[in-house]
Formats: sequence, structure tokens, C-alpha cells
Amino acid sequence: MSQQNVEFLEGLFAGAADLDKQALLDALPDLIAQTCDPEIEWVEDPKRADRRVYRGHQGVRESWERWLENFDEYSGEVERMVDCADKVLVVLREQGRGALSGATISQRIYAVFTFRAGKIARYEEFYDEQAALEAAGLGSSRSESR
Repeated sequence: MSQQNVEFLEGLFAGAADLDKQALLDALPDLIAQTCDPEIEWVEDPKRADRRVYRGHQGVRESWERWLENFDEYSGEVERMVDCADKVLVVLREQGRGALSGATISQRIYAVFTFRAGKIARYEEFYDEQAALEAAGLGSSRSESR
């Protein structure tokens, strides 16, 4: 089942790759309904000062809307995916231009996706690679991508 989860995420990210910020916002309701379990738990990085845990489809949408309001432009590119049995670790490079500051950002984030019945049941976001590896069940392994 885990290879199917990797392929699911590859398709999801490929489909969203060409969407600009507004197109992504417009697509969110349908995209979330199609890809996320109704009882999804969406967990933002524990080290974020404004960290929140969201639940359900409306929660995922609120998280995305809250995040994207900070940017005039936003995009993400998958660097790699790691099959972790019932979870998938995704290493992403997100880029954007601040809505207020105009400053550009480029940062690596790590996301651990857990699946139930073919849909995303839990999303965990990390800025720390080791914390993501542990959440994905990879223990003290080190990633080769930096």
C-alpha cells in the first residue's frame, strides 16, 4: 500500500505544481475533499510560534488560507519522497514573496503524511529534519539530501 501512497502524493504535487496562489486557493475545497480523510489531523511544525493543529476538511482549508495570506507569490517543489510503510516523508522546497515585505523566501520543509483508506489522514509539518525522520519512523537515520 505504501507505494500507492507515494504515487498518490506524486500525482497530487504534480497537479498542484503549475497553480499560482489564487488558483490554489480556488482549488482547495475540491482538492481537500478528494484527497483528505474527513477526520484529518493537520499538524503544523511544533517550533512555529503560531503553531496550530487543525482537524477536518475545514481545518485544512483554514491552515492553507492562513499560510498563503502571507505571500503575494508561493510555490513548492518536491525534492524527494521516502516510503515509510504506512507513512510517506516528503522533502519540499517552498518559495515565495512576502505580501507585506516583498522579501523572497526559499526554505526546505519536511512533511510526514499518514494514510487511511486511500486518503490523507494526518499531515505533520517540520522544519527540523531529524524530527521529521523520527515522526516518519526512521529513528536516528540521517537524510542524504541537504
